[in-house]
Amino acid sequence: MPSTLHIPARVRRHAALAAVVATGLAVTIGAWLFVRAGVEAQQQARFGEIVSASTAAVRDRMEAYTQMLRATRAAVTALERPPAAREFQVYAESLALQDHYPGIQGLGWAVALSPRAVPAHEAAERAAGRDGYRVWPEGDRPFYSAIVHLYPLDWRNARAIGFDMYSEPIRRAAMERARNTGDVEASGKVELVQEAGAERQAGFLLYAAVLARKGDPASLVGWMYAPFRATDLVASALESVGRHPVSVAVYDGAKPDPAQLLHDDGDAPDRPRRALERRIPVAGRTWLLRFTALPGFATRTERALPPATIALGLALTALLAWITRTEVRARGRAEQAARRTAFLAGAGKALAASLDYDRTLGRVARLAAGRVADACLICVLEPDGPLWRVAHRDPATARRLADGLAAAGVEPAKLAVLPASHPRIRPGPASVPPAPTTPELARVLAGAGLEVALSAPLGARGEALGAVTFLATRARTLGRADAALVEDLVRLAAAAVDTARLYRRAQEAVHARDEFLSIASHELKTPLTSLALQSESLLATARRERSESLERKAEVVRRNVDRLTRLVASLLDLTRITAGRLELELEDVDLAALAADVVERFGDEATRAGCALRLHAPEPVIGRWDRLRLDQVLTNLLSNAVKYGPGRPVDVRVSGEGRRATLAVEDRGIGVSEADQRRIFDRFERAVSKRNYGGFGLGLWIVRRIVEALGGRVSIESAPGAGATFLVELPRVAELAPVPRAEQHPGAPAR
Repeated sequence: MPSTLHIPARVRRHAALAAVVATGLAVTIGAWLFVRAGVEAQQQARFGEIVSASTAAVRDRMEAYTQMLRATRAAVTALERPPAAREFQVYAESLALQDHYPGIQGLGWAVALSPRAVPAHEAAERAAGRDGYRVWPEGDRPFYSAIVHLYPLDWRNARAIGFDMYSEPIRRAAMERARNTGDVEASGKVELVQEAGAERQAGFLLYAAVLARKGDPASLVGWMYAPFRATDLVASALESVGRHPVSVAVYDGAKPDPAQLLHDDGDAPDRPRRALERRIPVAGRTWLLRFTALPGFATRTERALPPATIALGLALTALLAWITRTEVRARGRAEQAARRTAFLAGAGKALAASLDYDRTLGRVARLAAGRVADACLICVLEPDGPLWRVAHRDPATARRLADGLAAAGVEPAKLAVLPASHPRIRPGPASVPPAPTTPELARVLAGAGLEVALSAPLGARGEALGAVTFLATRARTLGRADAALVEDLVRLAAAAVDTARLYRRAQEAVHARDEFLSIASHELKTPLTSLALQSESLLATARRERSESLERKAEVVRRNVDRLTRLVASLLDLTRITAGRLELELEDVDLAALAADVVERFGDEATRAGCALRLHAPEPVIGRWDRLRLDQVLTNLLSNAVKYGPGRPVDVRVSGEGRRATLAVEDRGIGVSEADQRRIFDRFERAVSKRNYGGFGLGLWIVRRIVEALGGRVSIESAPGAGATFLVELPRVAELAPVPRAEQHPGAPAR
């Protein structure tokens, strides 16, 4: 069989630490990659949203300009002649270009001219008040155009009046497409004639041809057009999107040709981390929009999150490494402490299982000998001699130790030299206080190799009870943890022994009390019987002689004799029930008739208390019960009702249903609080002060015990000031239940 590989503890500790560090670094790197990917995805999504919104803003703005030119062309076509200066101005002002069409340079009208029509056109415009008006640039051309109206006519737009846009190839191409297609067409990149100074921008124009006859290019009258400065246009279009750290470049065409660059923010880095291109149609042409994220696109949080993840991961790795190192070092100590804690828990459980410490201390000794030391010896000083409980891993050695201790006897004075706390470990030769170390005991200890002892005294409330001793060989050392364990075990064992002895004494006192009450009850019963007969005779004599004074006194004597008789009977029942000697004689009983007898017997007492007794028993309720005990139950309940509800009616109800019979007594007295309703059925318990109401507090306890002995149950429904209803439920055939002795712990020592 191959031998098991043994890994030294030092190697295990280092391997665990290395595994924690490696795992922490791997998790840190994984978390960093995950966070970085998440940040990258978040930035890309935000960048995509900005690009989409910006593209839509430019596209929608150009579509609005195109629709505006179509509407303007329709208005001019409806005139069926070129617009006059005043008409054009009014129309342009109604459009509110700067408010509704921001970014546009202006709205203009350019007339189409043949070479022969140019002089007449110039003359007409000069005659209309435009001194110096001319069509320019000069030169012979087969076809001319001239900007006649341009609104608003500011200094920049005024520079364009009379300009022949058809003379410039790029503009001419767009104007011809507009004439031929009948739709709005955009020019390529140009520099507007309005540009002046250093702040020059690239521009473009939108054209809508006005034809005299729809669909006939030969009937060309002129063009409605709109010039644009590209940068102003893009800036105004992107205002609705907001400012973002994103650079935008716009090209005329589907490719990023620098020669066709219309607009560029000029901030894009040479090697951007992210860039997107979008193409949009603009009046018959295609524009390329190139978006580039600037270095400041990432937020401060996004820039800080990946390095923060690494820093946090390294910090947690260092913390886990420190915790692991500490845990590995403490693991051995913790395992030892756990074993000792388990021992104390087992010892506590064994001691709590019974009050007979003869058995429980033996279990604790065997438990200690198996888990803590090689041997455990427990001595309890008893009046009739010491009680030794000895345990060893080897049962034969345990028997030899027990024999040696029995022969050695005890010297109680040895307990006085033991420290009451912090017991000390004594290396050999071992001794077992309070036993003297006789030669025979020394031989047994030496033969078992027991050379190290750890002893502590058992004591409670200043009384020496004995001692506990752990014994071990040289190979098994006992340390400070074992000393603390012995100290804890001594406290548990001393408390168990002291509790058992106190319980035994309490049981003996209760037994003596019960014996006295039983004897006293029997001794009082005989003179009370004679006294009752004499009081009845005296009452009868007083009534015959019609002596009211004597009759009142005889009545008082009889009532007190009856009360004393009931008290003595209660004491006698207390002793019988406590001793478990409550005897029941079952017979067929009509509960309704029995209730009627008791109610009639209580008539005089109820009258004196001002209580009206009302019996509700419509039909016989037959069952097999003890007649005298049921009489006692109803008597006690009626006595309580009259006592606590004087001057108010008391109802007694008897009913039967199926196999159950019910007896209810309802008064309108002071009532019982919910907190007191459970305890009033216990022995010597009362819900009111004994100064105001007499009695021992036994009546309801006797009622409960009798009812439970008959297999039934008794309960109460009450509230303070609202009276009380006592409900007795019985089986028709009594299910006799054993009457337990007065509460005794199941494990109490029978000594």
